[in-house]
Amino acid sequence: MLRKNIRLNEEQIKKLRDLSEFDGSDPLDHVTRAIDDYLRKQKTDLTLPAEKEINAEITGKSPEPATPGALWVNGIVDRYEFSALILKEPSKSAIDKDRISKLSILDPIIRENTNSFIAACIVNYDRGWDIRPSKIAQPYYQKVRDLIDALT
Repeated sequence: MLRKNIRLNEEQIKKLRDLSEFDGSDPLDHVTRAIDDYLRKQKTDLTLPAEKEINAEITGKSPEPATPGALWVNGIVDRYEFSALILKEPSKSAIDKDRISKLSILDPIIRENTNSFIAACIVNYDRGWDIRPSKIAQPYYQKVRDLIDALT
């Protein structure tokens, strides 16, 4: 059972009361049915891919002019794109105090449709976690980490 508070605006509350008065159902029943309907209509595949089934490759490398010895690495991991700033030496501000100072894994279709970098990210680290890998993003994150680790 998920326990989460959901705030309805005044118009939603009024419509819910009116509907409940009209058919005599409990307002909670209406909310539950609406959520069930919504979830049924979603075409979401929540199956996690096996890491060995994920294709990943580096498509570009370029030095970071502001940080001597640092390297930008770009690539693809299945339907996602990634970019990472790899430092020459381990750093306190890097992932796991290693050499990856910045890492973004994003969905290019969402970025194009929303014109928002952060809305498209499934993982984002910029000297600290902005978006940690979710259970679904974890295999893609791990594949990118393995690919980057193989560079060094």
